[in-house]
Amino acid sequence: MGAIKNIVFDVGMVLVDFRWRDYMLDIGIAPELQEPFGERMVMSDFWKGLDRGTEREDEAPSYFKSQMPEYETEIDLFWKDMTDIVREFDYAAPWIHRLKQAGYRVYLLSNYPPKLADLHWNRFSFLPELDGMIVSGHEKMVKPEENIYRLLFERYGLKPEECIFIDDRDDNIRTAESLGMRGIVFKNYEQAAAALRNAGVIF
Repeated sequence: MGAIKNIVFDVGMVLVDFRWRDYMLDIGIAPELQEPFGERMVMSDFWKGLDRGTEREDEAPSYFKSQMPEYETEIDLFWKDMTDIVREFDYAAPWIHRLKQAGYRVYLLSNYPPKLADLHWNRFSFLPELDGMIVSGHEKMVKPEENIYRLLFERYGLKPEECIFIDDRDDNIRTAESLGMRGIVFKNYEQAAAALRNAGVIF
């Protein structure tokens, strides 16, 4: 295989903590509601539609109230201001900076609702160093479907065999590998950084 020139990152749970449970506690929602909120809201088909951009964030409170009317007050709290539902991991910016200093190009390929991406991403300190990004909600396509990976290649002129993709989901990595990328299933920073170095990425 050829030398790796491009590092492609997922965002949530790789570079950024999707901390919805802690966020619920921060805004005063009882801990015992984490499981019903997780199963019926965060993991729901509607949320997947938000990632795809086929559902709208401003319609989410009404939809979830129709599904969980007993939690109307908590749903309003949850959706009032989602600025702090994500937090950048401390290692993210230094990691990307070192990769850039070593001469690699760095891209993002993320399933993310469009308005939340607009709210959150400009706050990420690593954003100015990126060479490009694909946000599912803006493109109306999601991982692990092949078309969103192909869009990344086409938009930025990338050769799959020169890319390595880091994502926390096995199915997303399987698609990347089927298209010719190398892949790392992210568990933690130390494991992923070691896997990059084992693949010949020096930083």
